[in-house]
Amino acid sequence: MSKRIFNFDLDGKAVLGFDTGLKAKGFAQAKLGLSLTHSGSIVYPSGETESWRAGGVAERESMVVWGPSFPGELLTELITDPNRKDEALNALRFWLKARILIEAPYSSPAGALVITRQGGPFPIGTVLFPPERLVRRSLEAEGAAFAAEAWVHPELDGEELTAFSAAAMLYGIFCGAPPFSGDTENALRQNIREGVFVPPQLAAPGLEPEMAALISLGISRRAAPTSPNAIIEFTGPPFSRQVSSWFKPLSDEEAFKIHAERGQYIKKKNRAVKRRRFVIRNTAAIAASIIIFFVLSLFVRGMIRHRAELPTTRGMAPIEVVEAYYNAFNDLDHVMMTACVTGGAGREDIDMVINFFVINRVRQAYEGGPLADRSVFGIRDLSVRLLSETDSGASLEADYTLWLPGTELDEESGLVLPTATLNRDLLQLTFERDLWRITNIEREQLIDYQAIVR
Repeated sequence: MSKRIFNFDLDGKAVLGFDTGLKAKGFAQAKLGLSLTHSGSIVYPSGETESWRAGGVAERESMVVWGPSFPGELLTELITDPNRKDEALNALRFWLKARILIEAPYSSPAGALVITRQGGPFPIGTVLFPPERLVRRSLEAEGAAFAAEAWVHPELDGEELTAFSAAAMLYGIFCGAPPFSGDTENALRQNIREGVFVPPQLAAPGLEPEMAALISLGISRRAAPTSPNAIIEFTGPPFSRQVSSWFKPLSDEEAFKIHAERGQYIKKKNRAVKRRRFVIRNTAAIAASIIIFFVLSLFVRGMIRHRAELPTTRGMAPIEVVEAYYNAFNDLDHVMMTACVTGGAGREDIDMVINFFVINRVRQAYEGGPLADRSVFGIRDLSVRLLSETDSGASLEADYTLWLPGTELDEESGLVLPTATLNRDLLQLTFERDLWRITNIEREQLIDYQAIVR
C-alpha cells in the first residue's frame, strides 16, 4: 500500500489513514477538516454499496485523516507490479464493474482500493472509492499525483473516461508500463490528447491481436470510443483467464523482428510528433489573423494553379528526374516535386514542403519584407546512383542529408539547433506517356543527429 494511504492502529482499533503531509497549521489553512464531511463508496462484488466516511484526524509526523479500516490494495500499484499481473487483471475487472455501479463523480483510479486476497471482513472483489479530495491530497503529499494523471484523459468524462482508464490500465498490465508518458504534466496530457503511444502489439510482443486492438481502441484519440461493458465482456469475469493466455509464444526471429519494428516505430512517431507540433507552433499567426490567412490561401491556390502546367519531366533521363525531385526541396518547389512523381509516391515529402512554403509566405506577409532568418530546411550532399534501367522501368538509389528546423533548446549553445537525418532512398521509376516519373520511394534512415552550431 502507499506510504500515504495505509492501515494503522489508533487506540487499539484498526483504521485506514490518508496522510496529508501537512502539519497542523497547514492542515487548518488548507481547510482539509472539511474532508471529514465527504463520503466515499464501498462496492461489494454482489453490487451492494455502502458509504465510507472519515472518522477524525490523528496527528502523527503530519496530519492523517482516518476512517474505517479497509484492507485493500491500491489498484494502480497492482497494475504496475510485474509480479502480480493476474491479480492486477482481476482487480481491474472488479474496479470496472464497481465503477459502473456507482454514480459518484469520477476520480482517478490511482486512489481506488481493491481486495484481491481473502482475509478480513470483506469478500474478494470489494472496492473502496475514497473521497476524491482525500486521495488527491495524499497523492500530492507522496509526489505521486503526476503519475496518477497517466490513467485519466483530461477531456473525457462519464463512460468514455471509465473505458479510457480501463484500457490504459490493461495496457499497463500487458505491456508493463503506462501507455502515456511525459517529462511534465502538460507534456503528459498533450501526449494523451494526441494519442502518442507505442502500439500494444509492439510494446508486448506476442500479444493476441484482439487484445491489442481493444486496448488501442480504448486509448486512441482517432478511434471511435469503446465502452466499459465491451471491455468487461472481452476480458471476461474475474479468474476466468490469466494474462499469459493472451500471449502466443514467439521464435527468436519473430521476437527480434518485433523489437526492430518497435524501434523504427518510435523513431518515426517521434519525428512525426515533433514535425506536427513545430508546424502548429509556427502557424499560430495564421489563426491570429483570419484575414491574412484567407488572402494568403487565395494567393497560394492561384499560384499553384498557374504553375501546375509549367513543370514537366519530359525529355529527362531517370537520374535527372530523381535529382530534380530532391533539388526541389531546397526551393520549396512542391509543384516540381509533384511533376516528378505519380501514384501517390512522395506524398509525405510534398506535404512537408508545402507546409514550409506556406509558413515562409505567412511570415513574410506578417512581418513585412524579406525574412531575416530563414529556417534551416533542405537537402544536402545528394548522391544518386542508377541501379538498373529498361525501356519501361528504372531503379535508382539516393543518399542525402535532410535538414529540419530544431524544436528544442540546446543547453550548451543556448540556441534552438536544427536537426538532420542521413537517409538512403530506393526509388522506382516508370516510363509512361513519353516521360519518366517516380512511382515508389522506400526510405531508410541511416543516421539521426543534432546539428552542432558554433
